[in-house]
Amino acid sequence: MGDRYAPHVAEIRMALGDKVGESVILEDLEKLVKYRVPLEEAKRSIIKKHGGTGSVRKSLSELTPNDRMLEITVKILSVSKRDVDVRGVKRRILSGILGDGTGQVPFIAWKEFDLKKNDVVGIKGAYVRLWQSQLQVNLGERCEITKDVGEIPEIDAEILPTRLADVKAHMSNLCVVGVVLEARKEVVSMKDGDGERTIIDGVLADESGKLRFTSWIEDERITPRKTLRIENVYVKPFRGVPTINISEEASISLHEEEITPIDGALHCSISELLKRDGALDVIVEGNVVSVRSGSGLIRRCPDCSRVIQNNTCRVHGEVSPVTDMRVKSVIDDGTGSIMLVLSSELTETLWGHTLREAEEMASKRAPDSVERDIRESLTGKRITARGNMNNGEYGASLVAESVSFVKRDVKEEAIKLLKERGVHENA
Repeated sequence: MGDRYAPHVAEIRMALGDKVGESVILEDLEKLVKYRVPLEEAKRSIIKKHGGTGSVRKSLSELTPNDRMLEITVKILSVSKRDVDVRGVKRRILSGILGDGTGQVPFIAWKEFDLKKNDVVGIKGAYVRLWQSQLQVNLGERCEITKDVGEIPEIDAEILPTRLADVKAHMSNLCVVGVVLEARKEVVSMKDGDGERTIIDGVLADESGKLRFTSWIEDERITPRKTLRIENVYVKPFRGVPTINISEEASISLHEEEITPIDGALHCSISELLKRDGALDVIVEGNVVSVRSGSGLIRRCPDCSRVIQNNTCRVHGEVSPVTDMRVKSVIDDGTGSIMLVLSSELTETLWGHTLREAEEMASKRAPDSVERDIRESLTGKRITARGNMNNGEYGASLVAESVSFVKRDVKEEAIKLLKERGVHENA
C-alpha cells in the first residue's frame, strides 16, 4: 500500500472494523480520488457504502483541520453560555474546553446541549475547523451526545494553563496561571448606558512574560503578589497587545505551586518575539537597517492624534494640525527584523535635535531634510529598545518606551569571534 493513502485507509478501517479488507478500501479510495472527489468526502462515502455509521473515531491528539463526522469521547473541562448574532438572528451557544487522555481542544456548540463541567460524554457527528490558528471542535444541531457513564470510560483530565507567551487575541475559555504584579480598581461608564461599574486593571506575569488583564468582577484575591489560577478567561487586543479579560463566567483560585514570574522586562531575540501575538515590556537589541518614509516631522490631528495629510483628519475633517516628530525604523538582530517606532522625545534622544530645531531645519532647507538627516544619523547604528510589541495585520512593530545606543567594545568582540573560530589571541 502506498504511503500516500495508508493513514486514510487505516482511519476508514477504524470506522468499519473488520467488515472490509484494506485492499478493497484502497481500491475504492483511489477510484474516488481519481474522479476528483475530495479526500474527506471520499472517506465518508466509503464508510457509508460498506455499512458504517459515517463517523470516524479519533482521540483529540489525532484531530486535523476539516475533520468531519467525528466520534470522540471527552470530558467537559469548562463550558459557558453566550449570546451571538448569526446573520442578524440572536442565538445562544456554548463554548469551552474538551479533554481526553491525549490532549485538550476548545469547542463551540451551536445548540444549547445539556453539557456541564466535568461531564464525560460521547459525541458523534462533530467537525473541526481552524479558528485563530487553533483547532476547534464544532457541535452542530445534528450531533449526538451520550451521557451513559456505564458505557463511557472515566477520563482523568484537567484543564491545562496556557503560557502567557502563547496567548493570542480573540482566544476564549483559557486557563492562565500567574503572579499579579499590579492591580488597581477603576470606575468606568458602561457603553450600553447601564450606569457605572468597578473593574480591576493590572498586570499578570509567569515565567514566559507579562500581559495586562481587566477583571469585570471584584475579587479580593486579585491583589499584588498573589499567584492565581484563572479559568474561562477570554482575550481581546488593546493597542495591539493581547489583554486577558476576566468575566463573571471565570473562576479564580489561589495557585498552591510556586512559580517564578519574569523579573523586569523580557530580553529576547527578535525571532522569538515574532512568534508572539503581542508582548508587554520587552527588550530587543539590533542594528538599524532602514529608516522608513513617514519619519521626521509629521502633522497630527489635535483631537485624536492621528497622523494627517493636507490638514484633514479622516475622522474629524479639516483641522489645525499639531506638529510632532517620530522615527519609523527597522532593526535587525541577525535572527529577524521588526519595525521600531520612536516618539518625539525618543527621537530627540537618539538623533540629538529637538522638535524646534527640526522645524527650523525644515524651514531653512527642505521639508524632507529632517527625515534624510535622521536616516543618515541612525542607519547602521546598534541600539537597545524597550517597549510593547504588537503583531497585527500590518506586521509586527515595537513601540519604544526607552531607547539607547549600544556601546560596543570592538576589540572584545573581535577576541570573542576569534575564540569561537578556534583562533587564540596570541596566535
